Amino acid sequence: MTSKSCSQGCKIPLPFFYPSAEKLLFQHQTLVKFSNRHFFPNYESLFFALATQTEVKHLAMQLLVLLTVVLCSCPFSGASRIVGGREARAHSRPYIASLQIRGFHFCGGALINEKWVLTAAHCMEDTPVDSVRVVLGAHNLQRPDSLVQEFRVQESVQNPEYNPTTFQNDIHLLKLNDSAVITSGVRTIRLPVPNSDVAPRSNCSVAGWGDINDFGTSPRALMQTNADIISRQACNRSWGGAITNTMLCAATPGVLAKGFCSGDSGGPLVCRNRLEGAVSFSGRFCGNAMFPDVYTRVSSYLPWIETVIRQN
Repeated sequence: MTSKSCSQGCKIPLPFFYPSAEKLLFQHQTLVKFSNRHFFPNYESLFFALATQTEVKHLAMQLLVLLTVVLCSCPFSGASRIVGGREARAHSRPYIASLQIRGFHFCGGALINEKWVLTAAHCMEDTPVDSVRVVLGAHNLQRPDSLVQEFRVQESVQNPEYNPTTFQNDIHLLKLNDSAVITSGVRTIRLPVPNSDVAPRSNCSVAGWGDINDFGTSPRALMQTNADIISRQACNRSWGGAITNTMLCAATPGVLAKGFCSGDSGGPLVCRNRLEGAVSFSGRFCGNAMFPDVYTRVSSYLPWIETVIRQN
């Protein structure tokens, strides 16, 4: 179990705070039936989730969190932003997709042409494709929007070399059951230049509807934050050699918490208006610069992407 200090000096357990009973029940059912990875993109909280798959333990953990907060007088979060970021301007990222099951967002993605969305492989691992809906043109997921388009998944294609233990080749393609209509709220994003890489110190951005803190607080609207690329050599010093040439890393030294969080998995890392990465995994705490955020490097997979689209 991980914990985080409050200003009063007490400790609050981090995993598994659910803001509503409905969300608690849905995510409990999902944990039992499907993979946990798209809800918990970091190793420690993933391990904790796998170890606590009964409703009694879920409820006990939620009660423990609430009791600790009352005793410590520590508010959960007054921030209305992705970790260290801010709300995006409505429809300013028309390529972004929300992957949902029964109306609940669980992962992000990016529209790369009118019929295909790119996401992370761990998002779709053991996930029932028939239950997934791909939502485009959204900003606030809790409000009706005339620009929203919703699709079922016709084809779900995981990279054949995906490794769920190391998150190597963490990339997946979803073919929509119909072509997206290009509007002011729905557009495709350009893929990277073949064989290109993103240089260290490049300033990119990431966006999503994932949690805005380690307590599991979900935003209503799309959030965004900057992502400063660091070298793989520097990244590997934190990750013990797990980072390969097919990954990108981002961190912001000196900033306490800035980056992606649970629910942002599969979302787009954008550099100079190109889809350079897809959210893959992070460290113990969301936005912790000591353990840089890790993305799948999209340029490494262009031949595979082109082949899948051509053959399907």
